[in-house]
Amino acid sequence: MKFGKIIVAGSLIFSSLFASDFIDYDTLSKNLKEEAKKDGNLATTDDVKKALSSKDWAVVDVRTMEEWAAGAIAGSMRVGREAPEKALENIVLDDDDKFVKRKLIVVCNTASRAVINAQTFRQMGFDEVKVYGINQWIDECNPVVTKYSASENKEGKKTKFGGYYAEHCKK
Repeated sequence: MKFGKIIVAGSLIFSSLFASDFIDYDTLSKNLKEEAKKDGNLATTDDVKKALSSKDWAVVDVRTMEEWAAGAIAGSMRVGREAPEKALENIVLDDDDKFVKRKLIVVCNTASRAVINAQTFRQMGFDEVKVYGINQWIDECNPVVTKYSASENKEGKKTKFGGYYAEHCKK
């Protein structure tokens, strides 16, 4: 009985040593965003617009399919949260697995998930990786496309639907 209590007490002490090193999601993303700002890795809206028309940059979105379908930056590509590093291969590599786009802007709602994914992307060998929150894009009255607005009319009229703007931008 004493031996069992010793093992339980020992395992509690041992596990508490490692628990002190745990950083919760909010703290981690906040620290990484502060670091990105200090290092100049927070993209501006102008950076995103330039990247969308550049051959060296890819603008990738790491949000869920539902978030993406609700509103995305036209020209950005969804790589999702599940395995974004795998999805990136289709966007930035040619048939010989050579980089065709060596720079990324990683988008999510507030840049919290983006800063976490950006670390992985830097380790994958990208020359430059910046992060951006789509909320900023929307707040600055830039249009977003939805899953519906990006599609063509099913009746064959080839009608394309335009972008949508935040309510405060319609004034």
